[in-house]
Amino acid sequence: MGCAGEEPSQAALQSSPGEDLHTAELSMASLQEGFQDASCGYVPCPVFVNGNVLTLAGTCATSSTLLIPDGYVLDGAGNFIIAVDPPGGHFTGPIARNCGGSAFYVNLGLMAMGLADVCDAGEDALAGIRFDNATGFVVSSQFFNIRQGDGTSGCQEGVGILIDNQDALGPIQFVGVQNNLMMGYQKAGVAATGNVSVNITANRFVGDGPVDYLAQIGVQVGFGATGQIVNNQITGHSYTGNGVANGILIYGGALYGGPLSFDVLIEGNQLFNNDIGVYLSQGDANGDPPEVQTDIQVVDNLLHFDGVTNGFVYQAGISDLGTGNVIHSNIITGSGYDPATLPGSTFAVDVLAGPTAGLAFLTPPRQVPVGQCSGPLIVQTQDANGNLVVAPTTSFDIISAGPASSGVQFYADSDCAGPTVTTLDLDNPQAQGRFYFRATTPGSLFVLVFNENWAQVQTQQVFNPMNLRQAPEPPLASAPRLEPQR
Repeated sequence: MGCAGEEPSQAALQSSPGEDLHTAELSMASLQEGFQDASCGYVPCPVFVNGNVLTLAGTCATSSTLLIPDGYVLDGAGNFIIAVDPPGGHFTGPIARNCGGSAFYVNLGLMAMGLADVCDAGEDALAGIRFDNATGFVVSSQFFNIRQGDGTSGCQEGVGILIDNQDALGPIQFVGVQNNLMMGYQKAGVAATGNVSVNITANRFVGDGPVDYLAQIGVQVGFGATGQIVNNQITGHSYTGNGVANGILIYGGALYGGPLSFDVLIEGNQLFNNDIGVYLSQGDANGDPPEVQTDIQVVDNLLHFDGVTNGFVYQAGISDLGTGNVIHSNIITGSGYDPATLPGSTFAVDVLAGPTAGLAFLTPPRQVPVGQCSGPLIVQTQDANGNLVVAPTTSFDIISAGPASSGVQFYADSDCAGPTVTTLDLDNPQAQGRFYFRATTPGSLFVLVFNENWAQVQTQQVFNPMNLRQAPEPPLASAPRLEPQR
C-alpha cells in the first residue's frame, strides 16, 4: 500500500483571501499518514483529519478495503483511491465500505487497476463503495474501471455502488447517490437490495455495450428495495449474447426467490442504447405477474435506441412484468424500439396485461383559475389490475358538464392555443391520451371521457383568482358519478 501523490507543503495549506472554504478547513486539520479508529475504521492513506471529516491528501493506492467509521465523511478533494492486488493474492471486497451505521462520501475518485480475473461473491465481491445495513450518501464522485482483468471478465461482480440491508425487521436504511459519474464498471453502476430506500439522482452511467462477455445493468433495485431513480443519464447497456442488458432493472418476487419491490419512482431519466431501457421484472414462481399491485411509476423518461445490437433478440423501451405499475408520458424513439423493425422482438412498450377492463385518469383533479389553461389531464385504458393495455376500440369523446361547463374548451397543447379537440385516440404504445382545458365560468367542471365500451369522469374545480377566499364548490347532487374502472 502506498500513496501516489506528493504531500502538500505547509504553505499550500495556509488559507488566504480568495481561497475556497474547503482549503480554509484543511488549514485547520491535522495531517496523518493514515487513519485508524480504536473501535472501527481504517484508511491506509494520508488524510487530513478534522472532526468526523477525513480528507485525502493525494491519490492513494490500496490492496485492502477502506473502513469508514460510523458518521464519518470521506472527502476525496478530487483525488482517487486505486485498488490493486496484494502481493501473492487478489483484491477482494469493496474499495471502501462502512464499518458502522453510516458513511458519507464526497468529491472522491475510485478505480481498480490490473486486478486478477478471479470471481468472488458475497462479502468478497468487487465493488467501488458498499453500504451494508447503513445509511449515507455518495455525492459528486467518479467511478472508473471497477472491474477485473482486461475489462472483459464475465464475473457477476464489479458494481460501482452496492447497497444492501438484509435486516428485514430493522429500520429502513436511506442512501443517496447523486451527481456522480460511473463508467467502466463490470456488472452494474448501482445495485440496491433489501430493506433500503435509495435516492439515485442526476448521475451519469456509461456501459460498455454492445459486448459479448456480460449483460450489464445501469441501475438495479430489487428484493424489497424502494426509492426514486430520477434525472439520470444511462447509456450503452447491450449484450450480444443470449440474454439482455438493462438501463434500469426493478426485480423481485418468487420468480427470483426474494421479496417484491414497491413504490419505486422512475422519472425524468435519459436512457440511450440499452437493450431494455426500463425493465420491471417481478413475478411469481410461474413467471406470471404478482397478485398484489407493485405501484411502480415510470413517467416522463426519454428512451432511444439507434438499432438492433442485442443477440437474444429482445429490445424494449419499457418492459413490464408486474401488476398495477403506472407507465405514461415517456418519449420512446429509434429503430431499436420500433415494433416494425423486428416484429415480436423490438417494442416501444411491452406489458404483460389482460383484456381491457376500463378507462382511468392518471392525473389528479385540477384546480384552475378562470381563463387559464389547465395542467394536463391524462387518461389510459387498463386491464382489471391497472396494467396499461391498448383497447380494441381506441377512439374516445370528451364532453363536460356542471356549473363551469359553459364556454369550456379542450385543447391538445399545453398553452391552450391550438385548435380545440373533442376526441382522443389512445392507439399508442402507452394507451394514453393527453388534453387540457380552459374555462370561463367558476365552479365544478365534470370532464367525461367515453366511447361505446368504457367511460370515466373526473371533477375539476375552476375558481376566480380575484376571490381567493372562495371555497371550492361541492359537486352537485345530480353530477354524473362513475366508479373507477381499473
